[in-house]
Amino acid sequence: MGVKVDVHAHCVPPSFLEWLRKNGPEAGVGFQGDGRLLLPGGFSAGPPVAELSDLSARLRAMDRIGIDHQVMSGWIDLTAYELEPEAGAEYSRAHNRCLAEEAARRPDRLSALATVPLQDPVSAAETLREAMGELGMKGAQIATSVAGRRLDRAGLEPFWSVAGELGAVLFLHPLRPLAGVDMEGFFLENAVGRPAETTIAAAFLIMSGAAERHPGISFILAHGGGFLPYQIGRLNRACAVRPHSAAARISQPPGHYLRRMYADAVVHHPAALSFLAEALGSDRILLGTDYPFAMGEPDPAGAVRAAARLGEEDRRAILGGNAARLLGLGGPSPVRQS
Repeated sequence: MGVKVDVHAHCVPPSFLEWLRKNGPEAGVGFQGDGRLLLPGGFSAGPPVAELSDLSARLRAMDRIGIDHQVMSGWIDLTAYELEPEAGAEYSRAHNRCLAEEAARRPDRLSALATVPLQDPVSAAETLREAMGELGMKGAQIATSVAGRRLDRAGLEPFWSVAGELGAVLFLHPLRPLAGVDMEGFFLENAVGRPAETTIAAAFLIMSGAAERHPGISFILAHGGGFLPYQIGRLNRACAVRPHSAAARISQPPGHYLRRMYADAVVHHPAALSFLAEALGSDRILLGTDYPFAMGEPDPAGAVRAAARLGEEDRRAILGGNAARLLGLGGPSPVRQS
């Protein structure tokens, strides 16, 4: 089946936990007695899952499920966009140094995506440039909102411009989904709230024109793109019947821009994966595990094999060929834009 590349996995390096214990309180991040982290704005996270910081456990898990290479992102709960701009820049740079060092311990098996302080878009652009240029990172993980603001209302044009110039990979991951909606009970905050958050954020990236203005950015949508691939026809219809409002900032139907994005294969249903590959194209689907969290995919290769409508070439592409090209892990970067 060829190389298998996991693009959706999380890591909190032990060195970053040490940095947080030493420097976090001054920046505005502290530890509670039970190991939870207190973040600005009254938010808390954790305590961190032990496997987030255990390299040996990570490599054993990769071997167990047949992952050859893993692209690590930070734990989204520690994004900390509520930090003041100067503290946020220092926090992000420390995080990126630690994560790059963790990946460098096994460069044959690991690479990494940065975090950037989107609360200060100019600083975020500088941080991305440093992470990709000096640390060799592949791009960045970004959250679906910035301290409660939609991505299209957070003044991110300086960041998008640099990300496009660099040809960055930006992994869009939900954070604190559907704020203000009562999601308590039945684990629906995760099962429904997170993909819904991705759906909303990706739709605004498309409808606001950000995806059109910056075609050099390769967006990866977590959890199969949320519900957007299934409802992209509804966005297309909205533009057809309200062209002066819905389609005011884009020159093509929304589906055109969705097919220029990527999505991970973490959808937990073979028919859904087959549909996703048809909706975006099998060259736009990437393997993911969401390691080490419970809602992740325990058998990613098996999930791809179970999608009956996929051909063998499609399966090889999803398992690793697409990611290898996109991230420069042994092949040329993809060029398709339509």
